[in-house]
Amino acid sequence: MKHITPLAIISSLLISGTAQAKWSRIPILKEKPVNVAVQGPHSGASIDSSAGVGQVDNLLNEADVTAAATLGAGKAFFIVNFGKPLMISSSALVNDGIEGKISLSASADKNGWAVLEEKVVSAADREINFKFAGIQAKFLKYDFILSKGGALRALNVLGGQTDRGYALKQDPTGLKGTPMNIISGLGGARLVYAAPRPVGGYDTAATYNKFEFPESDEKYRTLIYDMGQMRIMNEFGSVHSPTPVRFEVFAFDKLPEKEDWRGRVTFDPADFNVAKPVATAEDNVGRGYVRAKPSHPIKTRYVAMRWEPDFNPPAFIIDNVGGTGNVNFVQGSQTRTVTINGQVFQVVVDVGDAHGAGSSAGNGTTTITPLDASGNPSGPSQVFNGTDVTINPGGVVIQTTDPTTGQPQTVATSGTDPNGNVTFTAPPGGDTPPSNNPQGGNTNTSTNSDGNLGAGSSPAPNSGGSQGGTGNQITTGFTSP
Repeated sequence: MKHITPLAIISSLLISGTAQAKWSRIPILKEKPVNVAVQGPHSGASIDSSAGVGQVDNLLNEADVTAAATLGAGKAFFIVNFGKPLMISSSALVNDGIEGKISLSASADKNGWAVLEEKVVSAADREINFKFAGIQAKFLKYDFILSKGGALRALNVLGGQTDRGYALKQDPTGLKGTPMNIISGLGGARLVYAAPRPVGGYDTAATYNKFEFPESDEKYRTLIYDMGQMRIMNEFGSVHSPTPVRFEVFAFDKLPEKEDWRGRVTFDPADFNVAKPVATAEDNVGRGYVRAKPSHPIKTRYVAMRWEPDFNPPAFIIDNVGGTGNVNFVQGSQTRTVTINGQVFQVVVDVGDAHGAGSSAGNGTTTITPLDASGNPSGPSQVFNGTDVTINPGGVVIQTTDPTTGQPQTVATSGTDPNGNVTFTAPPGGDTPPSNNPQGGNTNTSTNSDGNLGAGSSPAPNSGGSQGGTGNQITTGFTSP
């Protein structure tokens, strides 16, 4: 019988401990709620009126999650106008020092107000959370009677709106367009790793991008996001517990993941030891917010962020995460009828799930159906894995975005056969041929291969017209030269 030495036992335990230290991947959310209290394409929110609140527009600034509004002692208020009635069910603010009474009310027309909730807060209350039965409202009013002034950050209002039905389009250089929070906004970014395990579990944290980390022996608090496709990012930040902290950002074109013995995808945090951060920042005095800007825009598919508190607090809470990039326009799902060579077709663009929407990695599709003189289908539909549709005088070109390079790829063009009939085919050498669907319509309704936790649903966005004050444009999914 072979004897096992104490050294062998210790080595075995160390190896076992290393294996257990690997993190398991979090299933991908198909869609998640989005903050409607921002000036963005999914919400035309604006400050209707205010008094006693300095820099109140900062509360709607999605591009800078650390931006603050200031309040003095006494009475103050501000009213958010969503631009249209929206279903809402919760609101939150991050508090920096204010004390007093806060009342939240909703209205459809500003003539009558329904009080949703009232709270008394102290300077020690970092989070101000309002939860109420779902209500449809166009205006939301925050009233303050304060014994001590301070600052507010990270206004968040959630309800029925999710990020499905939107695809963000960036300039290849990342220099043009309007800054948007691509990580927690409409960019389709999804949390894939969080360590240590957040209080309340991964599902809630991944859905709301809010993380309460428990007291832990781990040195870092870490989040890793899959952006769904290559993105160009130019700033990162967070609003978190007011404690001194060091902040690091890492970028990976391909995340170094492996499968464990059970077939689960895992990430080894030891990989950070050989990676160099693309951006760093320190909050030496415990202000509770931090911003980090890389030396140049970073083109990446995966973003990892680590917070290193200078001591182990009872809990470390991240209330808002920011990853900003310039966005040219926001594409929405849309239907259009076009005539090509005297033949009429219905072209339906569905950008699909937010995660990877508009890229070949997502499930965004364009469905083309021939129509008769009465507008009824006259033949089978063809479904293409692409959502960038250009209508030329002579036909249609359908493209998708390569999730690895971020470059456009042509997946189909229209033409005519010898009999003069319009056809839609993949280009020579193309690897994305059309799929026939005799029943018509879009058959691509399967769940992401990454899994799905579910998070409600919302109608597709409206088309055309600028939304809010950011200059972002929701397009019809079609462009013309």
